[in-house]
Amino acid sequence: MKIVNEPTYTKHITGELKRFDDRNTGFSRGAVEGDKYTLMHDNSVLNIEKQATGKTILDHATWVAGRTVDYVVRRNLLGRDIVPIYNRKYRLKHPDSATMTKIIKEKARWIGADKVGVAKLNPLWIYTHWGIQNVTYSRAAEAGDPIEIPSEYKTVIVMIHEMGYSAIQQSPGVEPETDIGYAKASWSASSLATFIAELGFRAIPAVNELGISIPMAVDAGLGEMGRSGQLITRDYGPRVRISKVFTDLPLIPDSPIDIGVQKFCEKCALCAKYCPGRALMTGERTDSAWDASNSPGMLKWPIKAMKCFDFWVKNGTHCSVCIRVCPWNKRSNLLHKMVRAFAERNVLTNLIIQADQLLGYGKQVEECSNKQDPSVTVIDP
Repeated sequence: MKIVNEPTYTKHITGELKRFDDRNTGFSRGAVEGDKYTLMHDNSVLNIEKQATGKTILDHATWVAGRTVDYVVRRNLLGRDIVPIYNRKYRLKHPDSATMTKIIKEKARWIGADKVGVAKLNPLWIYTHWGIQNVTYSRAAEAGDPIEIPSEYKTVIVMIHEMGYSAIQQSPGVEPETDIGYAKASWSASSLATFIAELGFRAIPAVNELGISIPMAVDAGLGEMGRSGQLITRDYGPRVRISKVFTDLPLIPDSPIDIGVQKFCEKCALCAKYCPGRALMTGERTDSAWDASNSPGMLKWPIKAMKCFDFWVKNGTHCSVCIRVCPWNKRSNLLHKMVRAFAERNVLTNLIIQADQLLGYGKQVEECSNKQDPSVTVIDP
């Protein structure tokens, strides 16, 4: 791993970057263009009756249980200023930036973050307007409302939350790690923001709300953006969820890192090869946009967001196949740490990709861990 002066995406910028509109994300467009979320959840219930492998009533109940805290926290706390619960009289008088940065990271890990970084807030990563999807879950605004983070919020604290390796292997069957990951992210962001508010400073917790999390995480030194459009981290690959807290508490930003993802992804296209929705790109980068869900001005592999969402509808649950098949998605044991040392240096990349396939990493696991009969009966009205 190398500490670098600029994020690794910087060298791929080809034109003027503009703030993105949350109304154009695949999630918000999908909610407006065909009510795809409702259709997906309807199909999730239909899968219960079909007793589809990996999509039974037990699998369905697991993901909904995992998401419960996220639903409650988003509705009440995310995307808005946190109000102190008790201390509305005093403020920490002389916060030392270096000391407070250390304390913030300690508290973030104590609360539940697996990794945490700090970045100077780049206004380019803040959405221009609220989209319907984030409004529906957070109720912090109305769809179409403009978004402006006050200028005193100069820093963003970014946390990543590991998703379990085994559960991800079940995708495109129900994998509840995404859902419990969102619950952890919501819990951590709101709790850390409360800590800051009780110190007398301002804080806004968010997960998907308000801005694009991945470049903020890259700026905070937590990883790089890969071909799949996901954040690729050193220890967990793309198997993470991201949360963030905007604040005026004086902190010291971390430096971005280079772990070799850019060159690795140029040679590896397993995520695109195995994407069931054909939403990911093979071949070289482009700085053009497929549609309104992409931004031009940077060489990357833009996602065909609506194709991804259409597969979610057909599948009756979200999809994590791109995470499952990524060679960076490994348990952090001695063997994989040794291989990672080569991957970070872009040494033997083709061999690593071939060995990953030959050894069966990334294959779907359909085994059921229990013997409960998943058949159902209709509940009497």
